[in-house]
Amino acid sequence: MGKRGFIKIIKEKITGFFEKDEEEINCKTLIIIFLIGLVIIIYIYVHINKGFEFMKFGLDGTGYMEQNNNRAIIQIEDYFIKMKGLENSDFSEGINHWSTYKRNQFYNQLTPNITLNEEAYHSSPQSLQITCLESSCRIYYNTKSNSVIIDNIYSDHLYDAQSGIWMGIEQETNLRLSYWYKGDKHQMSILTLDKYGDFYNLESIESNDSKKWIKKEITLTIPYEARAFGISIMIGYNGYLLFDDIQLEKI
Repeated sequence: MGKRGFIKIIKEKITGFFEKDEEEINCKTLIIIFLIGLVIIIYIYVHINKGFEFMKFGLDGTGYMEQNNNRAIIQIEDYFIKMKGLENSDFSEGINHWSTYKRNQFYNQLTPNITLNEEAYHSSPQSLQITCLESSCRIYYNTKSNSVIIDNIYSDHLYDAQSGIWMGIEQETNLRLSYWYKGDKHQMSILTLDKYGDFYNLESIESNDSKKWIKKEITLTIPYEARAFGISIMIGYNGYLLFDDIQLEKI
């Protein structure tokens, strides 16, 4: 149906509507008129806004935004410009730069027990001890100069660019992450944040139970679309883990 034919039908419907002086306007006619009007509005809107995409908000703090095709582009300074590796990787400064979280409101009476163990460690003076009292517990490396308890793991704020868990990185950079652990099975993950603020689990390594210290290692390449990455370690309910000497380097 052509554009003229479409307009002709609309005119006929509207004319017929007003010619019914004494006839009762039925529900079906009103619905047809409403749908025709809706189609016209959508048709005009789409043609005016060609190339339209929704803009994402709330991405500031550690980086800045620029506009590109009506979307917010994240730019974050490369972490390795100022740092050669992770700070407090041996936990000699306590829990500084390491974050945990409280569960959602259904589990707010329970929190993961994060402490320092001065008797069992891979290297002096201590290790990080995680005793999970919830269905699962996550620990993040935090670029901010103190440890933070995140109130809600499901909050969008955790994964915004302003969150301290993100470290800026150049695309296609090769990284090696290694650490030592002793305890229950767990998962170490590398997360990435793309230029539009979407986050992904880039790569994970599963580790089994161990009663002695074991070294684990991940080697990976940052994808072209990524602008930042983060480090996460997760253990399950009633899990117990000693974590020490985490090293991060560009290769």
